[in-house]
Amino acid sequence: MKLKVIGSSSKGNGYALIADNEILLLECGCPFKEIKKAIDWQILKIKGCLLTHGHSDHSKYTKDYLKAGIPVYTNEETKQAVGEISGAQFYSVPEFKAVHIGGFKVITFHIPHNGTPNFGYLIEHEEMGRLLFVTDYEYIPYNFQKQQVQHFLIEANYQEQFIDKNLPNYEHKLLGHASLETCIGAIKANNSPNLRNIIMCHLGAGSSSGKYFINEMQKVTGRSINVNCAIPGLAVELDKSPF
Repeated sequence: MKLKVIGSSSKGNGYALIADNEILLLECGCPFKEIKKAIDWQILKIKGCLLTHGHSDHSKYTKDYLKAGIPVYTNEETKQAVGEISGAQFYSVPEFKAVHIGGFKVITFHIPHNGTPNFGYLIEHEEMGRLLFVTDYEYIPYNFQKQQVQHFLIEANYQEQFIDKNLPNYEHKLLGHASLETCIGAIKANNSPNLRNIIMCHLGAGSSSGKYFINEMQKVTGRSINVNCAIPGLAVELDKSPF
C-alpha cells in the first residue's frame, strides 16, 4: 500500500491510498485532474472517497468527483451542506458504522472542529493494517490503542513560536485546528508496538515548520518510526509489518 499526497493545506486537501488493485481517496479538496495524475490515471481502480467535513479546502470538488462516478462517504450534515446530485453515489454514514469500500474497512467517528460536523476515519486493509486519519480537530475524543494502529495521517497545524501574528485574523485561522503539542499528545495516547508511520498533515502556512515538527515528533517516537510532513507529491509506503 502506498499513500500519495496531492494537497495538504488550506489551499486544498487530497490523498490517495493506493493498493495493488484498488484505490481509496481521502478528501475532495483538490481538482480531479490532479487526482488522476497522482494515481497514474488508474481511475477504474478508485473504489470511493472519504470526506471529513464541508469546509471548501476539503470539499470544494465533491460534485466533480460524484459526476465522475466516484462514491463519496461522509456524515449527514456535510452531505446536506455540499448538496445532492441526482443519481450520484453520495452516502451519509452513521458514527461508528463499519463500511466496506472494496477491500477497505472504514469506521467513522466524530471529532470536534469549532462546531463544524467533522469525521475522523479508522481505515483497515489487508495490505497496510490500520490507518487513523484525523484532520481539522481540537482533540480526539476516543482512544485507539486497542486497535494497534500502524499508521497515522494526522493534523499538526501550528506551533506557537512559528505563528506569524501579522497575518490577518491569525487567531481565527487557528480555531478548530490541532497544535503540534495536541498532535504529539494524540500519538502518545494511541501509540502501540505496531506503529510504523506518522504523516503530519495540514501544516499551516505562517504557523509551522516541517523540519521542527518532525524532530519534535521523533523525540517521542524514536528514530525507528517513519515520520513525515505531508507535502504535495510525497509518497509513503504503508507496510503492515516492518519486514
